[in-house]
Amino acid sequence: MTSYFLDTSALVKHYRSEAGSKRVDAIFADAQSKIIISGLAIVEIASAFQRLKNQGDIDDAVLNHALDRFTADATGRLAVVSVDDESLHTARGLVLKHNLRTLDALQLTSAVKSKAQSPVFVAADDNLLAAAKAEGLVTLNPLEQSPTPPEAAPDSPPQ
Repeated sequence: MTSYFLDTSALVKHYRSEAGSKRVDAIFADAQSKIIISGLAIVEIASAFQRLKNQGDIDDAVLNHALDRFTADATGRLAVVSVDDESLHTARGLVLKHNLRTLDALQLTSAVKSKAQSPVFVAADDNLLAAAKAEGLVTLNPLEQSPTPPEAAPDSPPQ
């Protein structure tokens, strides 16, 4: 069984057809996949679809349908990692270490908390993917074909 941690930039592709949707849909279609998200995604996905509606890209019906599908998944198929006080402190460090935006640092913190499950970190944000890779996670950009292994730690010999 493969575990995947989906950042909202990847997660939204399952609920709206766009570049990278086929790759994310394939993850969802695999019954053996464990899909992990941050609790933050519950707010971020609503924000993403509201922004699309505000821009005139979708209407109320599409917004409501996407959010209904997401809610059903979030209460069933998806494993949700909570954001707690410790997460906030960890995220602060990731902001400073990797020059991340606040929400990206919180997403990465949730993925790092899930590291024992060896998730593939899935995002459509190159800066966030680079930070995840530096934190030892295998990464996958749904706009590309194959996962990228984590960077070797500075003290590790080359492989």
